[in-house]
Amino acid sequence: MMKRRQVPWIYQYSRLLIGSIAILGICVTAYLTWVKLINNGACGTEGCQIVLASPFANVGNFPLTGLGLVSYVIVAVMAFAPTLIDPKSNKAAHNQLNNLTWLGLFLAGVGMAVFSGYLMYLLAFVIKAACPFCIASAIFTLAILGLTIIGRDWDDIGQLIFSGTAAGLGAIIVSLILYNTAVGGEINSLSPITAPEPGIGWEIKSTSGTAEIELAKYLASKDVKMYSAYWCPHCYEQKQLFGKQAWEQVPNVECAADAKKNPQPQVCTQAGIKGFPTWSINGKLDTGVKKLAKLAELTGYKGDTAFKYDRLFTR
Repeated sequence: MMKRRQVPWIYQYSRLLIGSIAILGICVTAYLTWVKLINNGACGTEGCQIVLASPFANVGNFPLTGLGLVSYVIVAVMAFAPTLIDPKSNKAAHNQLNNLTWLGLFLAGVGMAVFSGYLMYLLAFVIKAACPFCIASAIFTLAILGLTIIGRDWDDIGQLIFSGTAAGLGAIIVSLILYNTAVGGEINSLSPITAPEPGIGWEIKSTSGTAEIELAKYLASKDVKMYSAYWCPHCYEQKQLFGKQAWEQVPNVECAADAKKNPQPQVCTQAGIKGFPTWSINGKLDTGVKKLAKLAELTGYKGDTAFKYDRLFTR
């Protein structure tokens, strides 16, 4: 009697492992997307906020983390889809879906891993900021790719290499397009593109007009102040809206303890500051970046409102 060949354990559990990793990826990217969309305009901690506020974090007006979320959902669906068909009662349909989704998982794994490599390059050499969630996602994509390769007995390795190369090249082309778009768009962006200088932050590059300077002086006369942290990218966006000359007139409380210029963390703690930037207007706290037209409305400013940069702030 012939002995039946034993199926390696990795072949038996590879889809379960891939699907489980994809679910972890869904959780991570869903959280980052939530931070980007719901908590946009207010910094709670340094790390990932710097990355999420950079021009590289969007595809048009859509968060890049949202695309990652969709990708993980697709991978999870492909990983578990064949389990919905009983191989005993409908073997042909099960085998067809099994083969189709394996190829889909491999191509998705290649594309996601290559794109994650591009994102890791940005973190290390362009933005120069650490984002643990982004790094975790990159590890997930490598694990998914590895499992698709070793988790099945592939019949045609040559075709697999050809398909994988095509998918990888496609991901590289998309990465280059997004990079050039982000770098080119920085000229008209309020957001920083690199990590802040320790203890100092980013240089304000925008120049103030008459309206910005008049509003800044008005805010100072009404004891309106902003609580900020030098490392907060959204605080930088607020400063950019004013411009360098006007910002010098705006009362600002620096909340970062390691700031080199007049740090006042105890004042921020006593004021109950939870995120940055936070405006104190008529004794009330209002968190998030504000267009200057909105600040004028909230504070009762009636002067010149021809603000130069409000149109660039689209959130």
